[in-house]
Amino acid sequence: MKSDVSKPEKASTKRNNQQDLPDFNTLVKMASEDPEGLEKLRREMAENLINQAPKDTQRKLRGLQFKIDMERRRAKTPMAACIKMSEMMQSSFIELRNALNEVSQLKNKVTPKIVKDKQAPITAPKQNNHSTTNAKELSATVIPFPV
Repeated sequence: MKSDVSKPEKASTKRNNQQDLPDFNTLVKMASEDPEGLEKLRREMAENLINQAPKDTQRKLRGLQFKIDMERRRAKTPMAACIKMSEMMQSSFIELRNALNEVSQLKNKVTPKIVKDKQAPITAPKQNNHSTTNAKELSATVIPFPV
């Protein structure tokens, strides 16, 4: 049942080339009186945001939006959908944290040898038999930046 919901009032904060999000009270009113309009607004804003992303990122963002939409459809209640979105974000955060921890651990194992105006190879210390990691011997070249 679509009611006489006026055009959404815009929030006062402006973002670069983004459609403004209506203020909270307007969103609440839309949720109760015009849920189809609110859903349309959500889809349009998500699509606008994806279109503003770099071309090489858009495909990944569309895939993520698809996963979000499917999880929302599968959820039996709005709260279940909210909990699932929270779980997805938590999982993504944990993956990012683990990746950053791996880089940090690798950085601690590699000691650069920098010679002025020359490129010097660096290697990680050899693993002993008691080590629990399966890291292979690493080598890289450090290019010093001008100071």
